[in-house]
Amino acid sequence: MEGPSVRTKIVSQIQHMLDHAVIRDRRFLDDEQLIRAEQLAVLETVFNANVRDAEIKELSSHFAPVLRADHPCHLAVWGKTGTGKTLTMTYFLNLLVEMCRARKIPIRHEHLDLSTPRPCFRALNDLACLLNASKRYRKGISLEELMLRIEASLAEYRGYLVLFIDEIDNIRRDKDTFMTFLVRRLPQKIPAKLILVFASNRLDWPENLDPRVKSFLKVNELVFKPYDALDLQRILAIRVQKALHPGTIQHGVIEKVAGLASRDHGDARQAVALLAKSAYLAEKAGSKVTLELVDEAAGQIEQDKYLTLIRTAPPQLQAALAAVLQAEKQNSGRALATGEAYDSYLDFCRKTGLRALTARAFGDLLTELDMYSFLRSRVLSRGRYGRTREIVLDLPADVLEKIRSIIRVNFDLR
Repeated sequence: MEGPSVRTKIVSQIQHMLDHAVIRDRRFLDDEQLIRAEQLAVLETVFNANVRDAEIKELSSHFAPVLRADHPCHLAVWGKTGTGKTLTMTYFLNLLVEMCRARKIPIRHEHLDLSTPRPCFRALNDLACLLNASKRYRKGISLEELMLRIEASLAEYRGYLVLFIDEIDNIRRDKDTFMTFLVRRLPQKIPAKLILVFASNRLDWPENLDPRVKSFLKVNELVFKPYDALDLQRILAIRVQKALHPGTIQHGVIEKVAGLASRDHGDARQAVALLAKSAYLAEKAGSKVTLELVDEAAGQIEQDKYLTLIRTAPPQLQAALAAVLQAEKQNSGRALATGEAYDSYLDFCRKTGLRALTARAFGDLLTELDMYSFLRSRVLSRGRYGRTREIVLDLPADVLEKIRSIIRVNFDLR
């Protein structure tokens, strides 16, 4: 006897999801789907719930001299991903512009988003487009000409210019040239009062700058601490009110999501993502969002994070992980030495036709994999026989098998 047709199954599942809808407006569970005005409106609600009070107070103190026609120094904003640096700065600068215009103080601000790595030339090209120094990306011209165009576009402007450089550590080539232009050359070439605001996830970023740039770079520093459980509860309560249908969430869910997120990372974006995943599982199950579903969603997100990262990782990083997986399998799960892993890597490169890197470069790949928590490595002293690095895999077996499958597909291996 034949079962239901595929058409009937599709219609039935869709109707089930509609009948048990938990999510009313999914956009409020993913900031990327909100327009900037809606993002700022949500953020204002969060601020009104006394979240980020200390940071707002510090920003207000730093920029207060602008309203008395004084010139504050530059600002560096540090903090982990998901601590609200970008949105907080955008909200604050929009409000500052409103206050200045009410007092007839000329001011403008531009946001240079470097969230994807790029060389100095591309970053200056982006800046030129923001400042109307170029209507499109230019190719085949020198850095000097790009800088001259930026300076020419600002030659007549005499007010305040706030340049918010987001993810400044993503300048991958000629970063000292980029910083020298912003910190030393541009302020001397234009009549505007330039205020630079740098944001980065890396506290050690300034340590790698050219000493001549560091000597000129006078900055105040503001650190955005990870959100604590109480902050995350306030943020999640606002998201629940805007995104979910009333009465679809079990008592204690917000507290549990906030507790898990504050314990692991303090990242608001990941906390909202956990809430969204829990709501989706509730719709599939035809129930409310329960504490058990939060645990299930957390487990799925943890696995998805590793799989997504390795699926999109550079081929050499995938090859390094494949080599460790293969060597570990051959050694029956015991800890590996770097030499064993490198021999396995050379064998993998021969099989796939990938250009093999040196042992030193392979060591850098292992360090990166350690940073992403795919493996753990530690340096052991062998006395007069020197030192070696011990490598251990501690991901669940099912996740490791899925990673093997992804790498096999990516390298077209049978």
